[in-house]
Amino acid sequence: MELRHLQYFAVLCETLHFGRAAERLHISQPPLSRQIALLEDELGVVLFDRTRRTVNLSAAGERFLQDVKEILASVERAKRNALAANLGHSGSLSVGFMFAAAYSVMPPITRAYTSEFPGVDVHLTESIPRLLIQDIRESNTDVAIMYPPGDTEGIETRTVFREPLVVALPAEHPLARGSGALDAARLCNESFLISPRVAAPYIYDAIVSHCKRSGFALKIRLETNYQQTIVNLVGQGIGVALVHRSMKTARPANVKFRSLANPPYVDVSVTWNKLNRNPCIPVFAKLAERLGAQIKARA
Repeated sequence: MELRHLQYFAVLCETLHFGRAAERLHISQPPLSRQIALLEDELGVVLFDRTRRTVNLSAAGERFLQDVKEILASVERAKRNALAANLGHSGSLSVGFMFAAAYSVMPPITRAYTSEFPGVDVHLTESIPRLLIQDIRESNTDVAIMYPPGDTEGIETRTVFREPLVVALPAEHPLARGSGALDAARLCNESFLISPRVAAPYIYDAIVSHCKRSGFALKIRLETNYQQTIVNLVGQGIGVALVHRSMKTARPANVKFRSLANPPYVDVSVTWNKLNRNPCIPVFAKLAERLGAQIKARA
């Protein structure tokens, strides 16, 4: 069994068509068919159920595909790691970050890291927490700045920043004219804007739990993935929201932020796959922890 056999198999799984798979692999169809047959003979299982018109994965093929994906992902990691030389001081690093981190730790961490390690090619991608952890697990992203993942099996995570939630109110809202910390119980009749749980379970649960402790069930008017969108819609009078304190730096029009009495706190962590051996990762994580502590001290 050679690496190319696994690559042939993976492409055929994607296309489920020998002709299209052969075209993508830049070979003719007969050699592809022979190589797949030889692979099946070596494994002693049928990987594909074939008819004249269809090609489908067998149960054995489905299971084999899971392992092949992991093997090919490991090969890709090995290629990247060969480039990431000098103990992580050069090479490449893909960094994912969640929406809220763009207003707190992501910019200073990125500036400091690229300044200190100019030989590292850094690629940044914004996404929602659910997709970030999926990309980390599948090695599509090296490291992510995000909420702590619920399931940490196979994952390394370090908290780099912690901040309270504040309430965002339309500027003309009666509660916006007050001063001092606001008791969340006074929001019991309000309609809330929030990130959906499927996108960001950590922040969703933190908000719902805080409202429950304050004596009321959250009434949700609108769900959207990004806190900037939430804050902008608060300014349009659509509802109220609990958001990261750092969202104040966005300075949105027609929005008043008020602190909460006994506010819930949210953590931001740097997260990566334990199997990812890119030497740039621990260097980035160490710098993120250091910078996060400094930002926290100034907050």
